[in-house]
Amino acid sequence: SKKEDSCQLDHAQGPCLGMISRYFYNGTSMACETFQYGGCLGNGNNFASQKECLQTCRTVAACNLPIVQGPCRAFIRLWAFDAAQGKCVLFTYGGCRGNGNKFYSQKECKEYCGIPGDGDEELLR
Repeated sequence: SKKEDSCQLDHAQGPCLGMISRYFYNGTSMACETFQYGGCLGNGNNFASQKECLQTCRTVAACNLPIVQGPCRAFIRLWAFDAAQGKCVLFTYGGCRGNGNKFYSQKECKEYCGIPGDGDEELLR
């Protein structure tokens, strides 16, 4: 889609002089990072929240990233995919930095990273 294509663009401050803190998707680190947006022009790799940025741009490759709390001290309960256990787990996010292995519900984590047919394990017991 158009929106996903813009995830590949470099972040653009634009010519205006506003200093608006926005998020862009960094494909190299597979994380959404902050930048200062001038307030006009720019491009589509520009999001008001980390959540919107991740939900638009992150790829399945994020499921293999380490689970990172980040340096900040907020205690936000989020979900991440633990590749060693092969499942989505709760973790405490500090509120800044980290990477794309960060999901806002168990359902969202499973949709990205879950093993196909993973929801059927209750039926097998």
